[in-house]
Amino acid sequence: MRVVFAVNAVPHAPQAQMTHLASARYRGFIPAGQMQKDGQRAEVTTVIDLFRPDFDTRLDLLVLHQPKHDILLLANVISVLLDKLDKIRSEGGRVVIDVSDFKFTAEFQEAMAKALGPDKAQAYRVILDAIFARCDAVTAPTGALAELLRTALRNARPVFVIEDVVEVARQPAKFAPGPELRLLWFGFLSAHIAALKQLVHDDLPKIRATTPCQLHLVCEKLPTAESRQVFGEADPATFGVTHAAWSVPVLEAALAACDLVALPFDAGSMMSKGKSNNRALQALAAGRYVVAHPLESYRTLGDFIGLDASIATAVATALADPAATLQRIQAGQDFVEARYSPAAIAARWLDVARELQAARR
Repeated sequence: MRVVFAVNAVPHAPQAQMTHLASARYRGFIPAGQMQKDGQRAEVTTVIDLFRPDFDTRLDLLVLHQPKHDILLLANVISVLLDKLDKIRSEGGRVVIDVSDFKFTAEFQEAMAKALGPDKAQAYRVILDAIFARCDAVTAPTGALAELLRTALRNARPVFVIEDVVEVARQPAKFAPGPELRLLWFGFLSAHIAALKQLVHDDLPKIRATTPCQLHLVCEKLPTAESRQVFGEADPATFGVTHAAWSVPVLEAALAACDLVALPFDAGSMMSKGKSNNRALQALAAGRYVVAHPLESYRTLGDFIGLDASIATAVATALADPAATLQRIQAGQDFVEARYSPAAIAARWLDVARELQAARR
């Protein structure tokens, strides 16, 4: 079986650049690499590479990541991509659109119109509709996002849940905070401005009222316009916050050095609905406790992490009984390995491919 993952990345870019997006790693490079180990024909290309005339359409499954708005640069020749999708299906292949972010809301359309203009926002929606009309199924990393997609697509296509894969290597569980609590947050700061503002300006002072605490961020290189919305013109160090530019080795080192991971969300934002629990998975695999706001996908891990509307309260609960917290981490690691390992997730992609093949016979 030949499976091709088409990810959002610059064509022919170095792999370090192609894998900067989490979705490209969790829902492209890692499952494809596992499939190759398991003896399958699997590869990763880019969405833009599908426009090339020499792209080989003889495949069993194309996993097309929902194209980002830079596809608008090719709007005048979008028919090339649509024809390619039609050709793949006519030759017996199956096309799955993989969605990590819900882009069918009025909120998203308004944000795009504000950033790019109403004409481009409308053009992007038209392109998405045309692409979804040429797929056999849709995949999503969470049940909540899958339900949103079923409603938006009016159940015109089956929607499968394939969760994100754990990326970091399993490390021994540890929860033994010293005199100063070492708190870690990681992710794209630009996507979590409201949540980080609450963490820095509300939760951190509450935590520090009883426990000395240092917060470390692993994110895009700072400062940025978005980070100024969190810290103003001040250096993050003013707030007792350090930071480092993201990479997998940097993240692994930060996880090893921290006592626990804080993952707040702006629960009122439409963009938070259907969000994956992938960051909590990485932290648990690395043997670190997680405190987070109770999003739907995080409740799956509710026996192993601290879920609370207040991050400060969840931290206090973890510190009150270190032995119980350590036991939760250890149990969570076994759960993550069984459900979210590269082998488990690659098997689910293959199950979807086989189900779609069988449905067309």
